[in-house]
Amino acid sequence: MIDQYLLRYFLAVAETGNFSRAAKRVSVTQPTLSAGIAKLERELGVRLFDRDRQGVALTPAGSRFLVRARRIAAEYEHALVELSEVTDPTLLRIGVLNTIPVRLVESWLKEHRALGSGEALELLDGSERDVTERLERGRIDLALTVVRPHHSRFHPEVLARERYMMVLPRDHPLANEGEVLAEHLARDRMALRRHCEALPEINRFFVTRGVRPRFVLKTTSDERVLAVARSGIGVGMMPECFAEPSVRLVPVKDFELTREIGLLHAGDAQVSQARASPFIAIVRRHYGRA
Repeated sequence: MIDQYLLRYFLAVAETGNFSRAAKRVSVTQPTLSAGIAKLERELGVRLFDRDRQGVALTPAGSRFLVRARRIAAEYEHALVELSEVTDPTLLRIGVLNTIPVRLVESWLKEHRALGSGEALELLDGSERDVTERLERGRIDLALTVVRPHHSRFHPEVLARERYMMVLPRDHPLANEGEVLAEHLARDRMALRRHCEALPEINRFFVTRGVRPRFVLKTTSDERVLAVARSGIGVGMMPECFAEPSVRLVPVKDFELTREIGLLHAGDAQVSQARASPFIAIVRRHYGRA
């Protein structure tokens, strides 16, 4: 019998194509992961990966094993779900994208508590990838996250479309403009949102315009980006849902990228569950989709 942790190691390497990134994903050191892969290859009696300076690639045997490994991992996750299922029918397990403002989630939870509906909530905060993976494995019932074209299997319900805008200090020379040019921000220090789902597009946009920002902050905390703007020492690019009186959000000329925020459901039963959920009704009202 193959140990479950060896399957996790194998899948991490196969999906990242890199031992270092795979080790970070499964939270072990690279030597530990390498030893695990070597043990798995010994147990199976085949070589699973070709290794060179460019990275790692699946061998033909590794490609065949990948199909089985994913099935085994999925069945294991489903078994865990069945064993840990709470019998309380009022429980709603929701994945919440970590780039949805904390103040919004706080206001929804306060309103939900005031209702006294008896609905129990279990919230998972995570990246776009985190919440969709857990949704696919049945660990959550639905996700409030970015909706992508390939999410059709999750019965998507789009709630809002948001622009990415430049967040500026209130006293910035461009704070009261209707829009700003990327070139006009070349002298500003920028706060980089490393977890931003639009980061590659934002980087390309500025680079093609000859703007190579100097950074004052690199972070995965949206609150720290806002703190930089409030303090007046830097600017950043954020979805417009982060607008607040202490900063100014201004569109960037010719940057048309938007994101769709909505609900993804684990299945038909969860679509019905969401329709009846007092908490989801609050979320829909916020986005004007009641």
